[in-house]
Amino acid sequence: MASERKDIEFRTVDGLTLRGWLFVGPKGGPAVIVNGAFNSPKEIFAADVAAWFGRNGLTALVYDARTLGMSDGLPRNDLDPQKMAEDNHDAVTFLQDDGWVDPSRIAIWGFFYSSGIALEAAAFDKRVAAVIAQGLMPEWGLNPPDQPAIVARAVEDRAKQIQGHQQPDYIPLLNDEGDHLMFFKYLAELTPEQKAKLPAWVHGAKKHAPTFNDRLTVQSFYRHAKWKPLHLIPSISPTPVMILTPEDDEIVPPKFQRSIFDSLQSEQKRFEIVKGRGHMNFLANVNLDELLAGQLAFLREVLKF
Repeated sequence: MASERKDIEFRTVDGLTLRGWLFVGPKGGPAVIVNGAFNSPKEIFAADVAAWFGRNGLTALVYDARTLGMSDGLPRNDLDPQKMAEDNHDAVTFLQDDGWVDPSRIAIWGFFYSSGIALEAAAFDKRVAAVIAQGLMPEWGLNPPDQPAIVARAVEDRAKQIQGHQQPDYIPLLNDEGDHLMFFKYLAELTPEQKAKLPAWVHGAKKHAPTFNDRLTVQSFYRHAKWKPLHLIPSISPTPVMILTPEDDEIVPPKFQRSIFDSLQSEQKRFEIVKGRGHMNFLANVNLDELLAGQLAFLREVLKF
């Protein structure tokens, strides 16, 4: 059964308005906050996940991250994963104050890029009753040979903006030849065959989300050079946590992801291998009933519905 979808907006502590959709579940029931993909508005996969949870007993909140889609934030496409994690705190407050859901049964969900955002939010916010993360990417950084030039460009960009000499500097996701940028360490370590497949997600995003922009501020790269959510993993305990790892993940070795799960001290934790999937093909003809069934079972267990 389809759940009602409501347009919502909520304020962040630093004064931005974030906008999205609420898929309404039973009154007084549990809720889940669904975080989106890298540099992507909610329409790219995250909204489908939220709608699925809304049909299966939860109220699901999905929204455009700051500087993306319909949400506030300038400059546009200025990614700050730590701020995005903090925005989850404000999303929890929104759900608690709204009065529809049980304020003690709110979970957070993330995949690939936003898995680290979800885990960071859960590590600090003990109002979060459970967290689900799939396709862990816990050690962001720039490709070492590229880092000095990009960081220098970011520092120069800051100075010129303050001096009023220029608008924010941007780097496109695809260059003039159509090749995907490789400045992130995760991408630079891929094989040539894997790198050749990267532009497909950008072209797909343009088709599925009218508000998608295929560029990032230089400051986004500066921030990701410093973002290492791995060190926050021990702080997630005692929050229940579920980790899902694509069997053929090309970005982060599945054995490493498993080791992170094994290090978790939460009493309620669950690990699942997503068979036949890697990072590149994770969303190809994805069957949400198959992908999310185990996650729903986990949430039913820990949120008791």
